[in-house]
Amino acid sequence: MARSPGTGAMCPDCLERRIRSDLAGSGLSFVHGVSDSPLPFASSAVVQMASDGSDQCIGSQKTCGYFVLVVLNGGKTYVDTKKCENNPLEQSLIFKDDNHCAVQADSSPGIEHVGDLQSSSSSNNQQLTVNIITKLTPVYYLGRVATTEIRDLMASYMNLSIEQDVINSLNLLCENTISGPAGLGFLSFVGFSAFDDIHPSGLVRHPNILPVLAVVESSDCCYMFQPKAPYTLENIMHYSPEALCSDWHIRFFIYQIMSALAYLHDFGVHHGNLKPSTILMSDSLWPYLSISDISHVKQNRGFGGPEGSILNSCCAEEDCSSRSIFASFNLPSSLDWSSHFKRWWTGELSNYEYLLVLNKLAGRRWGDPAFHPVMPWVIDFTVRPDENSDIGWRDLTKSKWRLAKGDEQLDFTYSSSDVPYHVSDECLSELAVCSYKARRLSKTILRSAVRSVYEPNEYPSSMQRLYQWTPDECIPEFYSDPWIFVSLHSEMSNLALPSWVTSSEEFICLHRDALESDRVSQQLHHWIDITFGYKLAGEASVEAKNVMLPPSDPSRPKSIGRRQLFTKPHPKRLISTPHSAYHNKVESCARCQRKGSNSTTDVLLNDCNPPNMFSQVDYLEEFEQATLFMELQHHLNPIYSYSNTAACCCSSVKYLKRQFSDQEVLQPDSVLSVVPDFDFGSYLECFESDDSSSIGYQELLRWKQRSCSVIEHHANDIFSIGCILAEIYLHRPLFDASLLAAYKETGMLPGALHELPVHVRLLVESCIQRQWERRPCSKHLLESPYFPPSVRSAYMFLAPLQLLCTSGDRLKYVTKLASEGTLKAMGEFAAEVCAPYCLPFVSSSRLDVDTESCLRLLKEFLKCLSVQAAKKHILPIIQKILQVPEYSHLKVSLLQDSFVRELWKKLGKQTYIEKVHPLVIANLHNSPNKITASSASIVLIGSSEELGIPITVHQTVLPLIHSFGKGLCDDGIETLVRIGGLLGESFIVKQILPLLRNVIHFCIDSSKVTKPEPQQSWNSFALIDGLSALEGLVSVLPVKAVLRELLQDQVCLHIKILMLIHLDLDVIQVAATAFVDLCLRIGPDNTVIHVLPHLKELFAELAFFQDSSAVSLPTKGLKISERNKSETIKMESRIDLVLLLYPFLASLVGIEKLREYCSTWFLLEQSLQRLYNWKFEPSSKCSISGENLKTQRFQPGNDTSSEVVPTELFNGAGSSVSQSQIPKTGWMAASKHRFRLEHGTSSDNLSASTSGNQPWFWFPSPDSSWGVPDLLGRSSGLKDELPWKIEASVLYSARAHPGALRSLEVHDDECTIFTGGVGPGFKGSIQRWELANMNCTSGYYGHEEVVNSICILSITGKVASCDGTIHIWNGQTGKLIAAHTESSTSFPLQTASVEQANMLNQDALSGGILSNAFRGSLYTTMHYMASEDKLVAGMGNGSIRFIDISRDQKLHLWKSDSAEISFSSLVSTICSSGSDKPRNGSLVASSSWIAAGLSSGYCRLLDERSGKIIAVWRAHDGHITKLASPEDHLIASSSLDKTLRIWDLRREPISPVKHFQKPFRWHL
Repeated sequence: MARSPGTGAMCPDCLERRIRSDLAGSGLSFVHGVSDSPLPFASSAVVQMASDGSDQCIGSQKTCGYFVLVVLNGGKTYVDTKKCENNPLEQSLIFKDDNHCAVQADSSPGIEHVGDLQSSSSSNNQQLTVNIITKLTPVYYLGRVATTEIRDLMASYMNLSIEQDVINSLNLLCENTISGPAGLGFLSFVGFSAFDDIHPSGLVRHPNILPVLAVVESSDCCYMFQPKAPYTLENIMHYSPEALCSDWHIRFFIYQIMSALAYLHDFGVHHGNLKPSTILMSDSLWPYLSISDISHVKQNRGFGGPEGSILNSCCAEEDCSSRSIFASFNLPSSLDWSSHFKRWWTGELSNYEYLLVLNKLAGRRWGDPAFHPVMPWVIDFTVRPDENSDIGWRDLTKSKWRLAKGDEQLDFTYSSSDVPYHVSDECLSELAVCSYKARRLSKTILRSAVRSVYEPNEYPSSMQRLYQWTPDECIPEFYSDPWIFVSLHSEMSNLALPSWVTSSEEFICLHRDALESDRVSQQLHHWIDITFGYKLAGEASVEAKNVMLPPSDPSRPKSIGRRQLFTKPHPKRLISTPHSAYHNKVESCARCQRKGSNSTTDVLLNDCNPPNMFSQVDYLEEFEQATLFMELQHHLNPIYSYSNTAACCCSSVKYLKRQFSDQEVLQPDSVLSVVPDFDFGSYLECFESDDSSSIGYQELLRWKQRSCSVIEHHANDIFSIGCILAEIYLHRPLFDASLLAAYKETGMLPGALHELPVHVRLLVESCIQRQWERRPCSKHLLESPYFPPSVRSAYMFLAPLQLLCTSGDRLKYVTKLASEGTLKAMGEFAAEVCAPYCLPFVSSSRLDVDTESCLRLLKEFLKCLSVQAAKKHILPIIQKILQVPEYSHLKVSLLQDSFVRELWKKLGKQTYIEKVHPLVIANLHNSPNKITASSASIVLIGSSEELGIPITVHQTVLPLIHSFGKGLCDDGIETLVRIGGLLGESFIVKQILPLLRNVIHFCIDSSKVTKPEPQQSWNSFALIDGLSALEGLVSVLPVKAVLRELLQDQVCLHIKILMLIHLDLDVIQVAATAFVDLCLRIGPDNTVIHVLPHLKELFAELAFFQDSSAVSLPTKGLKISERNKSETIKMESRIDLVLLLYPFLASLVGIEKLREYCSTWFLLEQSLQRLYNWKFEPSSKCSISGENLKTQRFQPGNDTSSEVVPTELFNGAGSSVSQSQIPKTGWMAASKHRFRLEHGTSSDNLSASTSGNQPWFWFPSPDSSWGVPDLLGRSSGLKDELPWKIEASVLYSARAHPGALRSLEVHDDECTIFTGGVGPGFKGSIQRWELANMNCTSGYYGHEEVVNSICILSITGKVASCDGTIHIWNGQTGKLIAAHTESSTSFPLQTASVEQANMLNQDALSGGILSNAFRGSLYTTMHYMASEDKLVAGMGNGSIRFIDISRDQKLHLWKSDSAEISFSSLVSTICSSGSDKPRNGSLVASSSWIAAGLSSGYCRLLDERSGKIIAVWRAHDGHITKLASPEDHLIASSSLDKTLRIWDLRREPISPVKHFQKPFRWHL
């Protein structure tokens, strides 16, 4: 097969054929080429390795089977190698020529480099390229193509084992043990200054250098294998700029790039090609520099030719079918938009080629179906294109999506969507590309991108059908490649051509002619505006119905998206391209053959435009507009290099020449000749946090004055860093060609520099100095004050986690560092940055040996992260672990007492209940592992005491009961019983027993109705669970309570079930067992009185029961006396119920008593003797005890249990559980007091302190998502239509204040409350109450007036109270810290008018709140903004004052309008938005609006930043008592008019979404 020699870039077909030929049998498949030009010519390709599905994590990035294969051209490589027997990555290379051979040596100052670095010969260039690669990173070199070794290398990378020695060395260093240079060398890379003199050449990879897996030599080139990075910095800046979410993250990012650059410069290598597109990034935004992008390596790939060279030698294969396709392209290798635009505007460049340039600028990639180049459809294929006719041409002023969907549908979508949009976020989807190219793509790709089931008949069969089917735009292949229509699949027909052409070649000619026609050329700028231009944003996009669907998460990294290239309308083309300039298929073109003069194609285009087409004035106007347009788009020509000349990759610093024999190979030393001193403690001291003070300008200036460089090429890399840093902040390039030329000539800096922050501007100015000697070197830049200590600490902490080694070893290393206090030393912010890199190791851990490390790591992060950061990073990890159905030691560890307490303390009670508690309950479903279920059970039992009765009922008891019949395990039933035993008799009687009765009665009623088998099965299992729970509760209740609740004045539930002859025998047996336990519990006397009278009917039915199986087996079973007493009796027929009950009752109450109440005793005893050989013997005890009847509960098979839906905490309960009823023995009180009632605790003395009152309890309606009937019912006979009915009883009653109680505030721990009211001498007083014993522990008595508002300042532990004056005091000691008053002179004294006075007197809803005590200058209410540590105080005149708590000073004041300053409009309550989404660089929530409720019933919504009133509306008819914001867009308001309303702020005008009039019933 002939090949063109020396070809660097080639067409995709040739590149694929060459790779398949050279690497046949390696298991690699060609995916697509990687092109740096607008055309698909490439010298590297993306290939895929068949994966076994065992993807693993590298940090937070998954390895996949995709690799980048870089072709290194330039002739035969003169390299001879020997493979290392142990680890091929630890092997150095011997370079040979005719005279000598040499080997890589460790680089250090004063060592001369092998070979002549300035050699221009092909072999020396290739030799130098491979030398650079192996010098900078460990690499496996294969002197020949060895397919087996290639597969092994790829597998070792995917198994994360190729850098195992480095992490092992680091783990040993953590134990102060040195093993080889790997660990020490790595620490020198990441900034540990003690080892700056260690240079492990080629043995250890820098963490920000992309791995090179192998260099493979073929007959005439080398292939370099690298993993494929998912993103580049260019992708992030264009498609997801919010991913770099704060100034700290930008500094951290630049620090990593500088560390990699310093590593290159240390080896005398400069990058020379540094720009956003060459900075690769992982999923976690960890940046990499690729060796393949270094200038010398890139030149050796064939892209280093002179500027402007034409890529017309595109096909390396002589017989390539694509040669005719690409032969006529006239695009240079450089991507200079200005020159391309000029050529297109004047007709030198075709529409097709110019659109390819725009696609490349927009980031689109040839061969990538997810981001393929896009072209416009220009005809609809109904008729042959005729430029003189309007029929068949597409309207280019509208998007294809708009043409396909219609304006009416787009208007409806825009108006009805929460986020308005017209079109999707992509004009050419992956689905459309794969459907277009279905005939040429493999079935694997089609199944992946289109549909998992391959169905060839579902793909459009013709071009006209394809155009009508798709709302997406076209692809370039339909204008250039006739093979796109030919199917490779036998079962899929070729894509049918329009009837007006006879061949695919003719169609391509006509289609391309249509694209280049005058008609399209005069309208193409409209399509460019829609696809790449100003109609992508702003009002223009709304008018064009082109508003895109915004991304759901703007901070999520993206590698694809819509980039807006132009912000102004694109100029119309001046002159069309002549036909002969782009068409080269002479043999297939009638116009080129000058045939068919009457053919339509003759009038498609004129070969040249008439010279008088434009007047001179028109031409000058068009020229002026085009020139102005070009000047405004300078960002499309970014420049990142100060020098445009190609330079050698290595500096003049030489490395020592060393001669070796042909057989000598340098082996890495396993033990250092001189062991350096290493102290792990000194390494830990390197982790520091930031100072509270900001960077000083003078300090940066002093650093800048010390900056200097010694090598020009290295200084050029620093210039690139400055340009990239400025672009990240500015969101546009700093230099283009004209700005750089002006800067070089005059030294005038770009004006955009003044838009940068001061500290950034100073650093950028230092990096872009005109005199390269004044630019800082890379190491000096790393020491800049621009990088705070936390950046350096975070880098040292995270860099080892990027090693290609097993997650277990990295987990061990990071846990060791964290447990030594490094997270705390770095500070809260740096710890939050480290969390996404570290915590995925915990969720991906599968080995029990890693459990201890995972738990330690989670605990360390819990200590160091803020509450919001813990919710964001730790909570999802814990939820993921608890959701896994399989057993894991880690899950059990998370369910232990110590960890749950820490989690609860950190996240808060409400978050724990909403996010974690339901998952704990879920671990009791569907027969889980016994150990896991036991752990979950202990957590639920222990938490019940801490949560209190109302929350325990709602969040634990109800979900457990709703799980009846759905696979609830034995531990779930035991949990319910033990909670009842822990919380006492009244809890069982008032809370659990009513629910169980409702369940059992519902199941009994349902069993009488014929239902499908699944419903009957659920019914049986629910009965079994209910009876088992009831049996357990009977064992812990006092006898009096059992008699009162289950037997007196009612028929026993057990007997009701035993009477049902149609129930399953399993249910009957469980009911019989529970019945026996009940009788044993109440004793023989109570059994005779309350039970035996109800058994007459049951025994009568059993006496006359006819069972065919019993008749056929006259001696069923063994004699009772011969049975094993511990053996469980298994019912096989209903008649067996006689055996279970009659002998037991005879032994319990006596045979005479039993016969007295059982009229059919004679028949029953005959049946027992005949079937079971049983005969009563007065002298003997009953041989069947209660233990014989015990049987395991029957578990449902594969029944699916519905998910427990967590609900919000009920904040309106108003009273807490009495903790005096339950001894406060800590979290594990459940395990010590689970059966307290069993040991003599009576109902009389259990709740003496409550005076017989019972706590709150309620019965909610079942949620529809629970998937069960309304079996819980209500406490009353008639069902209430309200969603809740709350029955409340007084747990405690205490006199809090001598006078009226005016305010109450609950602490976050929900165990402490503060009350404010009238104290002695009619002065204001505040009391602190502990709910556990309802004792007043402390108070504050410094107020002169009645306290009207209390705020607990949770961050500082302080309390603020207000009586018109705000007092801030210590919540523990009651000591006054500060006081704030408002000067009355700041406000004019208002005199109420007659109307106002009448309004005050007639306000029946005021309740006496509006009084003269609230003058205009007095504070009336307060609201604490925890996100900013500010107090917002409302005033009597409607104004609002802000107070900084930390600095103890008053801030700005928002005054009310003068018309509103009156006694009737005082601010009665305030709330703010409660969003959890942090601002840039912030770790806590921030408010965006403030709502103020007024005594007049109005509500005002204000902008928190400016004080501007957003909305005012009438919320209530009376005084607004409380405002709350459960969500950012919702406000709940209550009023003295006895209404509660929920307001949706998204609606205009603001209107209530719910309205409750007396929403709750109270039963006291």
